[in-house]
Amino acid sequence: MKHVMRGIAAAMLLLSPVLAWAQGKHEHDHAHGMGVQAITIKGELVDSLCYVAMAAKGAGHKQCAIDCAKAGIPISMLEDGTGKLYTVLPKEDKTGYPASVIARMGETVTLTGDLYEQGGNRYVTVESVE
Repeated sequence: MKHVMRGIAAAMLLLSPVLAWAQGKHEHDHAHGMGVQAITIKGELVDSLCYVAMAAKGAGHKQCAIDCAKAGIPISMLEDGTGKLYTVLPKEDKTGYPASVIARMGETVTLTGDLYEQGGNRYVTVESVE
C-alpha cells in the first residue's frame, strides 16, 4: 500500500507543472474575467529607449521615435498629468504595432485598450488611437 501511495504522490508531482501550465493558458485566454480592465489614456506616444535614456519626446523627436518604433524598440505611452509610463502592446500576439500608432509617435493622443499590470509594470494593448 505504501508503494501505491508513493506512486500516486510521484505522479501528482510530475503532473503538477503540466496542470499549472494548462491553467495559466486557460487564464490567458479569459483575461477579461481576471481583472483586466478597459482603459482610455491621454498622453504622448514615445519610444521607450530615447525617452528613458534621454527624456526625448515631442514634435522635435517625432521622426526618431517613428524610426525607433519601426526598428522594434518598444513604444510607451506617457500619461498627461501623472507622468506614468505604460508599455504599449499590439492587440494580438505575433503582430506588430499598427501603422496608426507608429504614425502618431511624438504626438499627444487618446489611446483606448486593455490595461494589464504585473510586477509593478503597466501595459496597455491598442484598441484605438485618436
